[in-house]
Amino acid sequence: MKKYKLAASILILVIIAAIGAVAIPNPLGAQILAEVKYRGYLAYTTDEAVTLAYTRCTTCHPADKMLKYCSRCGPPFVVVTHSMKKYTELMNQKGGNFKPFSDAEAVAITQAWNGLVGNWEPDWGSKDLNKLLQGDQALIRLANTPVNERPIEWALKTKQAPGAMKEDRKIIP
Repeated sequence: MKKYKLAASILILVIIAAIGAVAIPNPLGAQILAEVKYRGYLAYTTDEAVTLAYTRCTTCHPADKMLKYCSRCGPPFVVVTHSMKKYTELMNQKGGNFKPFSDAEAVAITQAWNGLVGNWEPDWGSKDLNKLLQGDQALIRLANTPVNERPIEWALKTKQAPGAMKEDRKIIP
């Protein structure tokens, strides 16, 4: 019986320490929270998604490339994000050392760019988008979600990134 009480006491202390590490602002708590969001257990806020979009995407591209992106130049951001996930995986297979995009990051980044630059997914058929997304379930679910049910994108619907030529079509009712 003492063994179980000791185990229960240790478990309670571990839980309290974990809550403290996350609840009290400190570097460890920030790392834990970032990992929880990366894994999709907790949603990114709008500000976090915008920061994530800029930091992750400008690792390979200047921000101007995304800000001047338009529907005449390529596919919707949901497809671009999928391509970047795949590209990162391929580069890592060839010996690169890039942090893979998680599904949660990809969804947040896509919503951020859609909100700041414009969403032209409605101009593409869902069959075409699904084919280009190659079974990427997180991004397929996002593409099939109405914009007003995408919290990050919806929060950014009236915003525009500096330097962007925002193309809002079929987005704002």
